[in-house]
Amino acid sequence: MTGGRGAAAGRLAVGATVGLVLAACSAAPTTPTPPPVQAPPPPPPAACLLDTGGLEAGTGLSWRPDPSTASDTRCVYDPNGAPTPAGEFLAVQIAPITATDAGGELDTVASTCADGSRAALAQGSGFVCRFRGGSVFAALVRAGQLITVSASGVPEGTTAARLVLSLQQQLDGLA
Repeated sequence: MTGGRGAAAGRLAVGATVGLVLAACSAAPTTPTPPPVQAPPPPPPAACLLDTGGLEAGTGLSWRPDPSTASDTRCVYDPNGAPTPAGEFLAVQIAPITATDAGGELDTVASTCADGSRAALAQGSGFVCRFRGGSVFAALVRAGQLITVSASGVPEGTTAARLVLSLQQQLDGLA
């Protein structure tokens, strides 16, 4: 009769297991734990103020800031997101104005422009021009600061004219 006891114990164990499984299945569903909240990314450095989407639309190239150069006073943008073999880039510089008036400050930095290439921004607080070597330069006075944007060269895939118009739109938007 020991076989009967073992069988009864086995049935009891199976019955208990089935009962636990059924109890687990009929228990109230648990609410999933929400994923941890991630802090928003830090704001970009102040000098990285160009709208990369606008630059891409205007020049046909996808400009991206180089994080190793990004600061509150300087930011370098590489065309197509990486340095080019020829080394073309856009550099944004922010500095306090040093002249007694904004117009004088703009005239001083405009001395690098090729003759007759200077075009005023719509707001009148800056300009875009061509460097004497054919590249592009822009300047804007805003809130006591001089913002300059200079292109080291015109990258393959765009033109100086497209770069001029795109920078003009960028700085008009900042003015």
